[in-house]
This record gives sequence, structure tokens and C-alpha cells, in this order.
Amino acid sequence: QVYARMSEVLGITDDNHVLETFMTKIVTNLKYRGRCEPVISRTLQFLNDLSVGYPFYLLKKLVKIEAVRFMLQNHTSKHFPFLGISDNYSLSDLRCRTVFYTALTRLLMVDLGEDEDQFENFMLPLTVSFESVTQIFKSSFEQEEAKRMLIGLARDLRGIAFALNTKTSYTMLFDWIYPAYISVLQRAIELWYREPACTTPILKLMAEFMQNRSQRLNFDVSSPNGILLFREASKMICTYGNQILSLGTLSKDQVYPLKLKGISICYSALKSALCGNYVSFGVFKLYGDNHFDNVLQAFVKMLLSVSHSDLLQYRKLSQSYYPLLECLTQDHMSFITSLEPHVLIYILTSISEGLTAVDTIVSSSCCASLDYIVTYLFKHLAKEGKKTLRCREISQDGQRLLHFMQQNPEILQQV
Repeated sequence: QVYARMSEVLGITDDNHVLETFMTKIVTNLKYRGRCEPVISRTLQFLNDLSVGYPFYLLKKLVKIEAVRFMLQNHTSKHFPFLGISDNYSLSDLRCRTVFYTALTRLLMVDLGEDEDQFENFMLPLTVSFESVTQIFKSSFEQEEAKRMLIGLARDLRGIAFALNTKTSYTMLFDWIYPAYISVLQRAIELWYREPACTTPILKLMAEFMQNRSQRLNFDVSSPNGILLFREASKMICTYGNQILSLGTLSKDQVYPLKLKGISICYSALKSALCGNYVSFGVFKLYGDNHFDNVLQAFVKMLLSVSHSDLLQYRKLSQSYYPLLECLTQDHMSFITSLEPHVLIYILTSISEGLTAVDTIVSSSCCASLDYIVTYLFKHLAKEGKKTLRCREISQDGQRLLHFMQQNPEILQQV
């Protein structure tokens, strides 16, 4: 019907001509209507739909269109004003950049393959921006300019990372950002932890990086990239967690935007890392690396600063905390059993309360967590009955948990 109408009004009868018309209109809107947020937003949504909704053979046609090639080679504020960082744009206007770069990167992926030079050329505008921020940080820097640049870069990179769903392309991005540019993001979290307009895009970028979508993070056997990535995530979560807790008591209207939103993103990132199957966590203890222990302690500190009512009241927080807890009880019960009694009481109480939640993500995660904990206890009790030396040695963690349950029987009885 669309093609018939375009043929009637514009005299277009050829498929290629239709695609060219679409893309020319998109580029025109992005170039000349950059100050009109509704137009930019709908134009970018249309571009995103085109990049994901067409069969591959049509995408091959799409990337040969002059307007598409222009976007892939000239995605700068000079050609597309909405990518600028001037004060004319509010920080919320920068959100559209993620959609733009998601669509653009999908189009890049059509012919990218293993061409690292093509990827480097595509990333050149972001490279220039990161180098500028690095220089600003080294001088007595203008905070507002650096802040705006980093917010835009974080949103751009999140869109790029979301679209790179192959091992080869993701590795190109990792090699590009690590270690130089990721340290800039760490520095921004240290400086501006009080400003969620800045920290939220950076934390969301890290959470996206930790997603092992389509097994894209399965690095080569000889590659340390999985561990290096986890270390950076651990540093960022620990930095943010320690800094955000220094804010003290916040008013009801401030507690979510200034604190709980960031905590929920940290929990999502940690859950993705723990469940992604690209890091052997035993390596950290084996080689005396404390990044794994540090991030788990940061998880506990942030958790204890949140009330049970807030855990269930704020949907995004509960949907990140409970799946993370499920992951911890499934694979890291030695950590759970090592917790102080008051922390265990907090966690088990949160499970008890979460079981009655209407949200199935919360209630099902609570059921799974409870199952893992009770199974762990049951296996320990079974070993206790055997009383062999080996069973006594390997069940010390279980002994701690069993002792705790004997001291606090009302918790499981309540469940």
C-alpha cells in the first residue's frame, strides 16, 4: 500500500528508488531539522526500523545508497547538528544519539566482516572526541564541556555496542576502547557521581558491554579480555557504589534519581557479568586478584543502604536485584554463606517478601533463589550424615549456613 501510494503521488515505481527516497528524506531531516526534537526522534525511529526490519538482501541494497554511505562516513555535528554538544541542546536531547548509532552500526555491519580499517574509520569521530576529552582532563579543564562530550560519547557507544552482536565486531570495539578510553569513563564516574545525567549513560554503557548477547564475548582461549572487561566493570561499580553511599540520607523525591537508579544499573551489569560465562571467577582468588571480592562487597554495601520497601517499590531496582540474587545463589553460595548474619537476614527477608510480588520476574527469581539455598542446605545435611573426613572438610561453608539457620529458624518458617 505504501509503495502504491508513493507511485501515485511521486511517480516512483522502482524498489531501489523507494529506498533512495526514504534515505534521502532521513538525511535531510537529520541535517536541517536538528533543533526539532519530535522530528528527529521520529526520523531516527524510522531509520532504526529500516535497519532492523528488512531482509539481508534488501539491507545490501540499502548500504549502497549514496545517502547511507554519506551517513556512515560523516556522522559528525558538522553534518548532523543534533550530534552537537552546545548549550542549545538540553542533556535529555542527547538520548536520541543511542538510536542513531544503533541503526548506523547495523548498516555498517552489513559489509564490515573483519575489516578493522573500515571499523577504525567509522569510529574516527568518536576517537577525536575521546582524545579531546583526554586533553581536557589533563589541563585545568572546563567541566561543563567535558561533561557534555562524555554524555554524548556514552550514548553513542551504547548504541554501537548494542548493534555489535558478533564476536569479531565486538572484539574490534573492545580493542578500540580498552584501556585508554575506558579509563576516561572511570574518571568521569569519580568526578560526577552526584550527577545522574552524567553517570547514568556511562553506567548503562558498561552494562551493555557486559551483555554476552549472541555469545559475542566468547574471546579466544589465549585472550585475557573477559577478565580485563570484568575488572573494569568491577572498578566502576565499586567506585560508584562507594561514592554514592557517601551522599548520606536523601529525601524521598531524590532517592531514586540520585541513588537507586544507578544502583539498579550496577546490579544489571554485575548480573550480566556473573551469568555471561566468559569469566572464570576462580582465577581471581587463585592469583590474589581482589576485583571479584571487591565488587561483591560493593553489592552488599549498596544493598544494605536500600530498604526492603524500596526494593519492591521501584520496578527497575527489583528487576535487577532479584535476578542478580538468583545468579549468586546458583553459582556463588560460598559467598552467600560467608556473609554476616544481619546481611543474610536482609537477603532472606527480601526473598520472603519478593515471593508475593505481582511481577513474575521478581517472584520467579525468588523461587529459584530459595530453591538453590534449600538445595545447598539439603546437600550439606546429607553429607553430615556420612561423617567422613572429606565430607566434613568440604562442607565448612554449609556448616556456617546451617548454624545460621538453626539460630534463626523463623526465617525459613516464615517462607
